[in-house]
Amino acid sequence: MKVSARNAEAFSATPPPDVRAVLVHGRDAGLIHERVKKLGHSVVADLKDPFQVSELSGSEVKSDPARLCDEAAAQSLMGGKRVVFVRLGGEDITPALTTLFDSEAPGSLVILEAGDLAASSAVRKFMEKQDQAAVIACYEDNNASLGNFIAEVGRDHAVSFSRDATDYLVAHLGSDRMVSRREIEKLILYAGEKPEISLEDAIAVIGDNGALSIEEIIYAAASGDRQVLETGLSRAASEGISPIALLRAAQRHFHRLQMAAAAVTQGKSPAEAVKSLRPPVLFLFTDRFQSQLRIWTAGRLDAALQILTEAELQCKSTGFPDRSIGERTLLRLAQVARAA
Repeated sequence: MKVSARNAEAFSATPPPDVRAVLVHGRDAGLIHERVKKLGHSVVADLKDPFQVSELSGSEVKSDPARLCDEAAAQSLMGGKRVVFVRLGGEDITPALTTLFDSEAPGSLVILEAGDLAASSAVRKFMEKQDQAAVIACYEDNNASLGNFIAEVGRDHAVSFSRDATDYLVAHLGSDRMVSRREIEKLILYAGEKPEISLEDAIAVIGDNGALSIEEIIYAAASGDRQVLETGLSRAASEGISPIALLRAAQRHFHRLQMAAAAVTQGKSPAEAVKSLRPPVLFLFTDRFQSQLRIWTAGRLDAALQILTEAELQCKSTGFPDRSIGERTLLRLAQVARAA
């Protein structure tokens, strides 16, 4: 059976007693590790205890199919169920799994850990059809799942995050669950004994303010603030921020303006349109974003996105200095905003 993304967390913490094997696979290696670890801890307290835990590779199981069933049937010297971890590559171990499910119920939970298995994978198809097996797919966090994960890690450490801090983390953390956990725990350590982590804490720790510097540059360009823009571009050059990164950040910003402008044409107020964006606009920029909606009409937004796309192509193909192309493009957009 397949376990839905919505139920995967609860299932991993407490799998049903009749489930004999679980396949955990996907693209997010960090999330796979989290799920596998949680499944193991649902059975045994110490995953390094050799009397309660066995580890096999996919190649070992494929070369000796009977070994999986033997390990699963082994009795723990401490009593209770055991865990058998199998780390798969691309091996087809369905013969061993068939023997496992044809045997009497073993005293072990078999946990298969794999990468991103295609729907045509023999192991994946086999496991999905078994009543006493489960398949958990682990893919990159979206905004909702990342927000829930942030809150969960906070609860584990008896701290909470302000709404602005959560919004900032959702916007600036990566898609790998293990990396996200490491960054959040680093932030919690930085905050010390504070019961709630603020936006200022998050900005101080996550990304070392580099992302915020880029945001300031893009907002200055879209608002027509040439002085702030020139200062920001000079700072970006000294910090080694890539011109391509600036152009892509500008593309994302103007796409978000386009989405908000479309919401306004459908009857929402500018404030409602901005509030509907995901990830949310940081409160530091909310007023400026709303002001930009009055500057950038649908036609201007289309033109701006075309200018940015052409600039990125020029950076990659013309041989001209990337920095000159990027700075000239952002200054051109600022001039359009000033003239509006």
